[in-house]
Amino acid sequence: MLLMLALAGITLNSCEKQRLDGDWDPMEWNDESGLARVDNVYQVPASGGSYKFHCKNYDYFWISSIEEDGQFFVPDLENNDWKDLSGQWTRVQCLPDGDLVVTFEPLSFFSSASDRTMNLSVTAGDIFDNFRFVQKNNTN
Repeated sequence: MLLMLALAGITLNSCEKQRLDGDWDPMEWNDESGLARVDNVYQVPASGGSYKFHCKNYDYFWISSIEEDGQFFVPDLENNDWKDLSGQWTRVQCLPDGDLVVTFEPLSFFSSASDRTMNLSVTAGDIFDNFRFVQKNNTN
């Protein structure tokens, strides 16, 4: 009887889905930013500010790229800026314990830009996630 129970336990364990290398769960985020989200795009006020997101299932991740209105910024690994990267008007920081802070400079109403967009890609190795932001000028 004991042998049958042991065999049953081994059989049941071997039927579980085997996780293959590279078969990672998608990043899951707690949105602590307070930003409105329309069609998966975060709406940043013209005044800018810093906004926080928390990754629930990965404590360690880094910046893959920032794209500001079509201009790309990628980390220079020699300068170790893969956890803290700035564009022309944004800054992204990957903090300990899974926190992500995205900071936007104010968009002045004197600017000729009616709005500006920023796309952010973060990675935990084989898994990537993307954030999209739009910052609209006060004159709109």
